[in-house]
Amino acid sequence: MKFLSDSEVITVAMNLEEEGAKFYEEAAKISKNKETKDIFSRLKKEEDEHYKTFKELLETLPGADSKGYFDISEEISAYLNSLVDSGVFKNTPKAGIKQLGEAAALRIGVNAERDSILFYTQAHIASTNPQGREVLSRIIDIEKEHLVTLTNRLRIARKLF
Repeated sequence: MKFLSDSEVITVAMNLEEEGAKFYEEAAKISKNKETKDIFSRLKKEEDEHYKTFKELLETLPGADSKGYFDISEEISAYLNSLVDSGVFKNTPKAGIKQLGEAAALRIGVNAERDSILFYTQAHIASTNPQGREVLSRIIDIEKEHLVTLTNRLRIARKLF
């Protein structure tokens, strides 16, 4: 077993939300379809809210000597580290999201939300912090809504674009 502190896991979550907000902001800028633009704009705002929620949670945690740890397997640790290293929103071209188009941006969003749900679910399972578990549970539900929204919009986009 490997141990990560609550603050380490929450910091990863904050990074995921920050990357997501930036991605959705850029995706909204390139979207020509109003409904797609509105979806990306709404998701950006929600990712910003998640970031704030995690930041507030981080500020309530005890200091570095805290006993709040996530007890995780080596396999899950490797998965979490790969998310940190690659980032769930970092598979966009170097030139930026402008080259992708709306349908590709929607696909990236779907994959990123799926990865986020996996991350938050593993963190929820491993957490011993009741407050952290409650926050993660709420975020998981919202991320699932994001996944459904993006998947439904992608189905429509395939017909439109």
